[in-house]
Amino acid sequence: MGSSSKKKKEKQKDFVKPKLKVGKTKPKADNHTSTSFRAKAIVVGHQSLNTAAPTVQSQLKHNLTLLNHHAYTTRRDSLAHIASVLSSSSASNPPISYSVLLPALAPLIVDSTAPVRTQLLTLLNNLTKSKDPRQDAIIPVEAIQMHTPRFLLYIHSAMTHISADIRADSTNFLSWLLDVVGEEAVRGAKGWGKTLKCWIVLLGWEGAKSGKGVRGSTIEFSDPGKNKKASLQHFGVLKQFLSIGIVEEEVQLSYFDIRNRSLLLPHQYSDAYMMPKTSNIYGHLNIFGILTENVNEEDAEGSAEDCDSRRRIITNVFESSLRTGLQAKLQEGGEVGRAAGAVLKVLDKALKTDNNETT
Repeated sequence: MGSSSKKKKEKQKDFVKPKLKVGKTKPKADNHTSTSFRAKAIVVGHQSLNTAAPTVQSQLKHNLTLLNHHAYTTRRDSLAHIASVLSSSSASNPPISYSVLLPALAPLIVDSTAPVRTQLLTLLNNLTKSKDPRQDAIIPVEAIQMHTPRFLLYIHSAMTHISADIRADSTNFLSWLLDVVGEEAVRGAKGWGKTLKCWIVLLGWEGAKSGKGVRGSTIEFSDPGKNKKASLQHFGVLKQFLSIGIVEEEVQLSYFDIRNRSLLLPHQYSDAYMMPKTSNIYGHLNIFGILTENVNEEDAEGSAEDCDSRRRIITNVFESSLRTGLQAKLQEGGEVGRAAGAVLKVLDKALKTDNNETT
């Protein structure tokens, strides 16, 4: 009994507040460490004694490896460092090969944290779009065109991602790609049909074709304002996507443009003897395009080199789903309804043009 009461008293001492007296200092804690000593030297483990500073190329390669770091702040800071180095370099002499840089940036489209995705989008916009029309962009359009299939792969993954935040940001990257490469983004094997399938999933219109209706909300944010903002963003990019893919803009050349072209290309077959500007130099022949009028869902992911092939795909596979979903949004009214109506106008314009050509 004596030992147990003694233990209880010792335990109670930890919870007793000491009474401080005037003029006396507060007693030191049990885990107090004295720092009154002075050290003659400080030893740092693994300290580099190399006087030569690392090169810009080695720093960039190191930051590229940090893009896979588990801490999102490290990934974000690495993107900021890469952007600052490339922005101060010239487009003709980049410090790192684009074939190494761009494949490392594409997976961050589906990064789990919003600051990293925002930093990536800022980097891509600043380095691939020139603010001065007299100067070329730091990353040339040709480099983005070569890696368009890889960017589309991760954009498709983002559009059908389980996370609502990643789905909401997916169309920002698609809009950037359309701004930079234009028709090249919808011309490839996965650029048109596969992207349209992802659009149907993103907007929740999978059941529209079978008559099951459309879902009311596909963004699934708890904040209604955030849902509205994401919907407006999606419909704006969808309008841009359809305009580039199936609307042919007639560009009328003036007399001076035709005369200047004849001076630069004096022979009518000069283009045939010049170096090609794209890798797919026989794309205009539509060798791998869709020739049948009735396109099924399996053929929709094929190559669509021209507007006619893309119109054929959207008419036979996706038109009913798009119209049903857009009409449902149009009936809701408001800003979202007006945005859906603008997309419907683009769709009507493209398919009306197609009907006039076929008749």
